[in-house]
Amino acid sequence: MQNTIASSLMGKTRAVASFTSNTLADVFSKETHRFTITGLSRSGKSMLFTSLITLLKSRSEEGLACLPLLRYLPPSRVLDMHIEPIEGYKPFPHLKNIAALEAGDWPEATEEAYGFKLVVRLKQTTSIKRHLMPHRDVVFEFIDYPGEWITDIPMLNKTYAHWSDSAWAQLSSGPQQYYAHAWKQVVNEFDFEQTPTPQLIQQLVTHYRDYLVQAKANGISLLQPGSFLLASSNFNWQEFGFTPLPSSITSDVSHPWYRAFEKHYSAFQKDWLTPLKQSIFKETDKQIILVDLFEGLNHSRQHLYQLKETLSHLADTFVYGQSGWFSRTVLRKQQIGKVAFVATKSDLIPENQQQNLLSLLTQVTEGARARFNDKPIQFEHFLVSAMQVTDEGANKDAIRYTNNDDQYVESTFEPLPKTLKEMEEGSHFPVPSVNVPADFKARILAGKGIDRLLQFLLGKGE
Repeated sequence: MQNTIASSLMGKTRAVASFTSNTLADVFSKETHRFTITGLSRSGKSMLFTSLITLLKSRSEEGLACLPLLRYLPPSRVLDMHIEPIEGYKPFPHLKNIAALEAGDWPEATEEAYGFKLVVRLKQTTSIKRHLMPHRDVVFEFIDYPGEWITDIPMLNKTYAHWSDSAWAQLSSGPQQYYAHAWKQVVNEFDFEQTPTPQLIQQLVTHYRDYLVQAKANGISLLQPGSFLLASSNFNWQEFGFTPLPSSITSDVSHPWYRAFEKHYSAFQKDWLTPLKQSIFKETDKQIILVDLFEGLNHSRQHLYQLKETLSHLADTFVYGQSGWFSRTVLRKQQIGKVAFVATKSDLIPENQQQNLLSLLTQVTEGARARFNDKPIQFEHFLVSAMQVTDEGANKDAIRYTNNDDQYVESTFEPLPKTLKEMEEGSHFPVPSVNVPADFKARILAGKGIDRLLQFLLGKGE
């Protein structure tokens, strides 16, 4: 036992000793927080990032106290604050998104991986620290990527036959079944005795992709492969695409169509998903999971149940746990120790309905949180509006906003359900379609919930 401990300590000592003096300076003079913002398609990632950068730039360049982000970093100690790109990531298109807002358009959905970091340089307070290290950097790294990539990563742990059977079961039940009729008809009429030529494969894959496009447009969150929907994906789905096949084919490993699609599926795993996971889904210590409950409320209770299932699968994509100081700082190995579940666009309902929305969020995340049961994970639930696009109405059940016809109108709301069970089968709760306000910059600065969210993620947690 003593030999084991001694060996472990010697290993750690060698790891530190192998560092250059600059690296050692970084270890003791730099504190880094990496935030991964995870969200499915339409969850509001692009707008949240745009608002976040706007707030940070307003704080650092204009001197506005618009965020309590620096509550742990007293302004009297701040020597410098600036935004930098992150190596290996494209810079987030903040200026492009601001230009879109100025033109009255909402930012485009995230289709690539973006990243940026805020570097805050602090002067040391004690004489000893000032002598050893004149300053200390606190770095906040933010990573954003398409939600479609997140739902695809779990495919790495499945064989083609396993994925095909599960995908077929998915599109035959839940809300997907209402949008899969055309695809099923294609499969039922397709002659699988034909040799799987490139032309026939592309024909079948195109029909399946048409189903994915329609299902996504109607609020379906659990769609695979989601990468087939993104123009930014480098995988050539037209040449190497695949689809789920009836079990009569997937159960016969000698079937030509099974062999063709199994080969394409393996290429998708090896040439696309594996490099994607290694290059994009890097280690992080804090995670923000964005959830758009309004997409489900606007469609049906089944959509919300499927969202719950999707979030549960999503939690399998990441590594959760608590990293010690040595592992985190010296070995540069991190696990997610803090998770924030965030319901976005919370300003689309009156203030008196916020608690019901929070209750609904808590239930929808049950499956994902079950993954934390045996791990020391800190988590909380938040309601956030990246831009306060609505105003108070004439009564507590109403809000005012600018609609798509550029009219300032008022809407009155019925109470939202507190639980999925309370939402009657077939019922839905329409939410307003809001135009970009002319005073969008001021409304970004007035957004709600981001303050409390950052305080939780940056706090010590004790």
